[in-house]
Amino acid sequence: MIRKARESDIPRMAEILVFGKRVAYRDFFQDDIGTFQELSVWKTMEEYKGNDHRLEHTLVYDDGIVKGVLTGKIGLEEGELCELYVDPFFKRCGIGKELLLYFLETVKRKKVKKIFLWVIKENVSARKFYESNGFIENKKQRFVEGTPVIEIQYVKKL
Repeated sequence: MIRKARESDIPRMAEILVFGKRVAYRDFFQDDIGTFQELSVWKTMEEYKGNDHRLEHTLVYDDGIVKGVLTGKIGLEEGELCELYVDPFFKRCGIGKELLLYFLETVKRKKVKKIFLWVIKENVSARKFYESNGFIENKKQRFVEGTPVIEIQYVKKL
């Protein structure tokens, strides 16, 4: 079941976000200090605690255990998919796709015309996932702040 995140979900969401990011990005960033000290469950929990606005824009996949997290922003003309992470133990079970499809339906109901996201250029598995779900690379690029790592933008028209 996909639902809006609640304050009681924060510890589990923090685990998923931190461990998902570590697994996905360590090879690209080659920064163990950032990966294992700066990126922490505790710090991530603190970012969410008392931040109703952040919770408002977060969805979770919950079948008795929260297994996936998606954060996004929906504006008048376009939406942004900010984060989509599935607990590494439950990857390749369709959870990410279900979260993405739910978010896209929410965006469509609000009459938004397009959705965009940023993905690390070398993250081939993420790029294939988004491409298989109708996103198209639009040639916009940027550096991840303070790093030489490049992100590229993907867009899906609704």
